[in-house]
Amino acid sequence: MPFDVMAQALTGLGVDDLLAGAPADTVAGWCYRVWQALRSWSGGPMLLVIDDLHWADADSLTLLAFLCRRLGASRVAVVAALRAWPPAALEVAHELQEGGFARTVELEPLGERSSAALLAHRAGRELPAETVRTVRAMCAGNPLLLDHAAGLLAGGTDLGRLEARTPDLARRELLVRRFVGATPEAMRCARAGSILGLCFDPGIAVELAGIDPEVGDDAVARLQRDRLLREAPDGRVEYVHPLFQQILYDEMPTATRLRLHARAFGLLARRGLQAEAAEHALRGNMAGDEHAITVLERVGRSALAVGATETAARYLTCAHRLAGDRADPGLGLIAGQALIAVGRATAAVEMFGSVSRQEVADVRVAAQAAWLSGRGSYLVGEHRRAEQELARAADLAAAQAPEIAVEALLDHATFRHLTEGVRALPLATRALECAADVGPALRRRAASARGYIAFLGADIAGLDQVTQAAREIEDDPAAQLTDVQGTWGALANHAYATKWAERFAECEQAFNLVIGAAERAGAINTLSFLYVARSELLIRVGRLLEARASVEQAWAIKDLAPMSERFIAVGQAWILLLSGDLEECERRCAQVEQSATGLSDVGTLIYVWYFRGRRALHEGDLVAACSLFDLLDETTERFGFREPCLVPWGRDAITAYIRTGRCESAARLVSRLEDVSERLPCVWPRIAAATGRALLADDRSTAEAEFSTALALHEDTDLPLEKVETQLLYGGWLRQNGQTARARPILAEAATTAAQAEAHWLVVRAHKELRLASGRRRTTDPRELTPAERQAAALAAQGLTNAQIAERLFITVRTVETHLSRVYRKLDMSRRDLILRPPSAFQD
Repeated sequence: MPFDVMAQALTGLGVDDLLAGAPADTVAGWCYRVWQALRSWSGGPMLLVIDDLHWADADSLTLLAFLCRRLGASRVAVVAALRAWPPAALEVAHELQEGGFARTVELEPLGERSSAALLAHRAGRELPAETVRTVRAMCAGNPLLLDHAAGLLAGGTDLGRLEARTPDLARRELLVRRFVGATPEAMRCARAGSILGLCFDPGIAVELAGIDPEVGDDAVARLQRDRLLREAPDGRVEYVHPLFQQILYDEMPTATRLRLHARAFGLLARRGLQAEAAEHALRGNMAGDEHAITVLERVGRSALAVGATETAARYLTCAHRLAGDRADPGLGLIAGQALIAVGRATAAVEMFGSVSRQEVADVRVAAQAAWLSGRGSYLVGEHRRAEQELARAADLAAAQAPEIAVEALLDHATFRHLTEGVRALPLATRALECAADVGPALRRRAASARGYIAFLGADIAGLDQVTQAAREIEDDPAAQLTDVQGTWGALANHAYATKWAERFAECEQAFNLVIGAAERAGAINTLSFLYVARSELLIRVGRLLEARASVEQAWAIKDLAPMSERFIAVGQAWILLLSGDLEECERRCAQVEQSATGLSDVGTLIYVWYFRGRRALHEGDLVAACSLFDLLDETTERFGFREPCLVPWGRDAITAYIRTGRCESAARLVSRLEDVSERLPCVWPRIAAATGRALLADDRSTAEAEFSTALALHEDTDLPLEKVETQLLYGGWLRQNGQTARARPILAEAATTAAQAEAHWLVVRAHKELRLASGRRRTTDPRELTPAERQAAALAAQGLTNAQIAERLFITVRTVETHLSRVYRKLDMSRRDLILRPPSAFQD
């Protein structure tokens, strides 16, 4: 049953109503809701105990694993007991242990003294030491098997011949002997019960065994007297130990198992127990059975409707397999959507392909299959197939199903704008044209998408279109919940666009609105992207600590939204660059590059080239810097990314070109910035152009005037770290022109601003310029900590573990260990000494 185990387990925390309330779209939505509730737990420390976890459904295991990875800082702890079979729960436990999120403890076998005591108690007499050693070795110290062995010995059974068997065979025969003396009817009931599971309705087991009810009742009673079964709640019975059920099930011939599962399906389905019946339809391999297929589909759809995507995918794909060539196209579509929801995009594409190959009379179904096949194909990197399928979907649906045509065109525009930039505009325009006959929500998304892509090409009318679409629902909470569920949400596009337009107050309000809506809706994919995008806003306005926290929020749910992982890495890389942790920044860049290159995601790669170009420029590797800026120049021009604030690489490129004597290239970029700034509201392009003119100027008075213009323009926008860059260029120019006294206060202000923002990379550069402007050479103190070492030391002083520091700083545990070992060596202290120091001791 979907979420059955976790719903029971969460009862004590008062959050079980989350699983019983309004459904989430996916298991990711449930994970996020429950996690948020546990994070805000205000009671005392709570221990969550789960027994028999091995019987948990797949969605419960997914939810539990997600929570366990995030409970480190909460007041909730988890202890779960499980057996090795079925293996799914044990695999989850091992994964959690390997990730450092849990510890597994295996119960030790009974020792010789304990075994002797148990055997003596059950046999009613002390047994010879040699017998105890033999039986203990035979049973591997398992209390259950020792108990059975003692019972057999007490009854006069000679176990001597079992000594010659291998341990596994000996243990198996011990279990089998537990059934010696059972009547044929009792054995038939026991086998039928093993088909139904560990706990079952005895009446159904008797009927499944095909024996008279009265005889069957006696047989069940006999099994209880022989301590093979015991009573369970709700009139059910259960095996005293799972091994009894397992051995009866495993010993049964395959054909018998399949036949009994099929009969069990019929018995349960007739009683209206469809969720239980579905499992037997699956295990009974009831190919071609219309009733079984119908039940599996119904149960799968119900699971999907409440967000139990793992359960849904299991039953719907089984229904499709059992239906074979006669599978209804609608079943293929819903099964494919469930596979997409659990991240099995390749299997989903195959499923949608099977629908496409059928002769489908319904144009709507054919179009939807092509649309979803195109979406899945992109996710697995098959771009050409994705383009073909999405185009086919739009053509099929244009006349009879315009809403599918619009969705397919919007997805097509989404993927193409990542791979080809503003070249996606014709697709978005066509989507808006097709949206004339669809509902207002979809029409609004189409208008917003069209405006957003146009704005990337520096079309101010596109910004107006985005703003208008968002304002239509800014006071409509219900419409907001719908808006955040799909791609190209009007609210999200508004937040993104106003960020680049430098309407920062409006942008922050937009992010607050759309993030609130996404959190209420449990729209995890949208939410993850929003957290990252908000971090970029916060970086631009110099609030790095808040930016880091926003990226941490995205990182915490990345495994629920895997498509966002490379975008999260971009946000981390930007923060790491400004924080001065250049090695970790490069690791993130390499991670992004590998992922984005495989998907031809140019829109993400331009960030990587920008970060690497900036670093190369300021480390003096001008050849590498110019090469990267040439790549940015060619790419943004070719793909129409003309909004210069999207990735603000222009000024760094101008600086690199001038320092290598490529003044014509620098002048061309200045001209482009001047041109675009005439039609856009953002101020940064004008600042960058003025700085470029200053650096290109042949005389000092012109340069002075242009630097003054650039600094004056900073008063019209909130870009403190960009102002630091302007001050560093201006201060450096003054120093080079012999005006060190004027340079020093400008550089000192830059250093102060950067330090307040904890932009340590800029602090180091400002201090370097200050030293040069002071005319004195500074001898580096060998005990001085680097910015990265200071950050790690400050967090360690707060008592954080290495794993927590790594998560906070977006670095590996090994890197944390390296930083701290250098701190201990430089400061001649231990971890204990470090914790006794206030964290403020390690700030600039």
